[in-house]
Amino acid sequence: MDIATHALASYVIARGFFPRRRWPVMVGMLFAGTVADVDLVSALFGPSAYFAWRRTYTHSLLGTVVVILLAVLFTRALARKNTEQPVTLFWPMFLAAGVHVLLDLLQSEGVMLLWPFRATRFAANWLPTIDLWILVLLIGGILLPELFRLVTSEIGAKNEGPRGRNGAIVALVLLVFYVGGRAVLHSSSNALLEPRSYHGESARLVGSYPDSFSLVTWHGVVETASLICQAEVPVGLGRVFDPESVDCHHKPEPSAELDAIPKTRLAQRYISGVPFPRAVVEKTQTGYEIVIRSMRDVVEGETYHRLAARFLVNPDFSVSSQELVWISDVHVR
Repeated sequence: MDIATHALASYVIARGFFPRRRWPVMVGMLFAGTVADVDLVSALFGPSAYFAWRRTYTHSLLGTVVVILLAVLFTRALARKNTEQPVTLFWPMFLAAGVHVLLDLLQSEGVMLLWPFRATRFAANWLPTIDLWILVLLIGGILLPELFRLVTSEIGAKNEGPRGRNGAIVALVLLVFYVGGRAVLHSSSNALLEPRSYHGESARLVGSYPDSFSLVTWHGVVETASLICQAEVPVGLGRVFDPESVDCHHKPEPSAELDAIPKTRLAQRYISGVPFPRAVVEKTQTGYEIVIRSMRDVVEGETYHRLAARFLVNPDFSVSSQELVWISDVHVR
């Protein structure tokens, strides 16, 4: 999730559950809810650093505990008289930091939740990278109460209760229902993909990825014995999915140049970290160029900070070069 959504979510949580706490708590929660995205700085050091750092250490359970502790210390430092005790600060910082990781977990890029014990990336694939509907809910939960407060003050009505609390709680409740709805639609999309035949072959593995705008259109990937297919999956009453209309690509035939790739450490790291990896082989004047990228990125149409693995293979089928690259720098499609 983008950092603006994380900041808004932390602010709404603070207004909804801790409206009477002093301003250092609010600032501390904003810190706790956004600081994990400091790993975005790794993009400045290139694709390899980004792959190693992004949504790994700071988004793990252990890293979240560290974030909470840092946020508590930061908030205590802001409160000059130290009226806020560490015990009373734990829950606000826990909620802000925990919701950050939860929102990222519900997306498709995945988070390395169990680092350093497991390098597996977990992803629910329910929410898009930037979810405009969540932004609308959070902004509405902040601004609408201010509008109502202005109207009631004009007519002389007395405002009772903490400022903005009811609007924030309503926004959070609607957010829970929205995420639940996304989960149901994701399950329905997978259910449409799984029992079908694609150009005469049964699906071995399927995946569904959300759209930033439409709730009822999902981007599907299907892997069969020899094909990898991409499809727009319409979910909802009266909407029909035709499995024969999907766009399918043949997997590359087994070859000596391809056989050299899985032995490399880079291929093992990259393939284990992305869903539906697809290799494309191109003959060059000096051998072969092989690019592996995730079909998830293809169907989502994402290129910003998305990665591919590129290999150069000699005529004798030895690997001369291996590197992670930005998808925008890849010419082999």
